[in-house]
Amino acid sequence: MLLKRLNKISVFLLFRNSFYDTIYCMFVKYLKLGIRKIFRRKFIKNFKKFCFKKNGHALLYYKTDYFFLNGILEDRSHTNEWESYEIACILNRLGFWVDIADRTINLKDIEKIKDKYDIFIGIGAGDSGKHFKNIASKLNSAIRVLYALGPEPNLSNKITTERHNFFLERHPGVNITVRRLIKEVDIDDSMKFVDTIITNCNERGIEGYKKFKKNIKRIWLSSYSKLNSSFNEILSKDNKKFLYFGGNGNITKGLDLVIEAFVNLPELELYIGAPEHEEDFNSIYDPVLSTAKNIHFLGFMDVKSNLYKKITSECGYVILPSSSEGCATSVTTCMRRSLIPVVTKEAGVDIGNFGYNIEDINIDKLIEKIRKISGSNKEEFIQRCFDSYIESFKYTQENFSFTFEKVLLEIILNKKIYAK
Repeated sequence: MLLKRLNKISVFLLFRNSFYDTIYCMFVKYLKLGIRKIFRRKFIKNFKKFCFKKNGHALLYYKTDYFFLNGILEDRSHTNEWESYEIACILNRLGFWVDIADRTINLKDIEKIKDKYDIFIGIGAGDSGKHFKNIASKLNSAIRVLYALGPEPNLSNKITTERHNFFLERHPGVNITVRRLIKEVDIDDSMKFVDTIITNCNERGIEGYKKFKKNIKRIWLSSYSKLNSSFNEILSKDNKKFLYFGGNGNITKGLDLVIEAFVNLPELELYIGAPEHEEDFNSIYDPVLSTAKNIHFLGFMDVKSNLYKKITSECGYVILPSSSEGCATSVTTCMRRSLIPVVTKEAGVDIGNFGYNIEDINIDKLIEKIRKISGSNKEEFIQRCFDSYIESFKYTQENFSFTFEKVLLEIILNKKIYAK
């Protein structure tokens, strides 16, 4: 079954060295998961490693993994783990000791949290931040900041449901799970305890939050720090090769649309880097993948792997017709490898004059769009690759740190915390 999904022995042989490299990366991944399960701390107190003078106390509700994994099989490829740590470091530099609550915290743990903080920053736009309201409602003395890493939840659920309905229109009678619905967050209720929103959404995503009439600050998300592109790599890219690179929720992210389009585009190559565990989805598309010679399902691809490096050195485009993203990190990560983004507006990526917008997800229209894109002349194609890479420098760890510290300083000075 695995080889079937990896799609033909010829592809396996072509990438045999990368395949073993990917197996190693997966081994490290699951080893990390084991270490997390054993050693994860749900609450870290008084993180002050980079605080030279204490001006206040902060609470961060995000992830604690990096605080104990730092230096243990750690490689910064999981950006949200690093970002959680970096936010604490930024708060340190601004004069705050930091307590960190992991997103796996439970209600019993929350009962122990006291109203002693000057600032609270917590995820809360998705189910992983389901306890934001419970924590924020206890902290009346703090500036309460919602860290929104996705679109407004009610809007997200609406468009996710619409996308699944479109799938069912094309495949009536099929029983498939609706994934990536936000079920455990009442954003209207949470907003009663929010002073400021920090988000990685672009202007389109920010529009969804404006109805709450809160102060909204935008930051730029980060990418794995070791990704870059060389001049020669860009020149050697193939404008007939596309990469779909996405996480869980294949229909929400539009993998079904991409497969159905490329089946009708045999002159083009599609490589798919996606998880393999959505069995209901697989049962529908495995027969298609087994016969489509131009579509290659590669399974999970680690951005550290030689497979990812090889594929992104050849492909000219990253395609993601997603229905609901804050900002699609899979796309911005591929931009660090100079792939041209081909995305819906809902993917949340600013594509300037170098990327392509998917305006219509009708399969025939999508086929027409992809065929037109792949027919661009070589000079225009290479220029767009260069421009995509240049734009990707907005999505670096350095720019994440700069923009996050900037907006935090603006929030703190506006509320005059230092004057307490």
